[in-house]
Amino acid sequence: MQAQIDGKWDRAYSFFDSSSHETVSRESYVHQTRKLSYKGFGIEEIKTLPSGDQATVKVRIDISFMGYDFKGAPQTQNWVKERGEWFVKSEPQSRKTPFDTQEKQK
Repeated sequence: MQAQIDGKWDRAYSFFDSSSHETVSRESYVHQTRKLSYKGFGIEEIKTLPSGDQATVKVRIDISFMGYDFKGAPQTQNWVKERGEWFVKSEPQSRKTPFDTQEKQK
């Protein structure tokens, strides 16, 4: 999240899991047009699955979207453990904003 706030998209990409790297290239992610700016974040909840290699993280993010500032927009992230380290499963930015619901994303 901090890499996104800092606009360090190459660094943000390094936190994606291997399946995300297979579907989104580093080049396309780094140079993608973004509709919103990340300003801040806070972690609300982390739930680890019993297997210990997957987790759901609820984050509240402060963003600027279409000229408006929003504080605490909810976002749910899915994380997986690979080679002993945690990585986030990416969602293409063009299809997902903090305003999308789970039903709209499907």
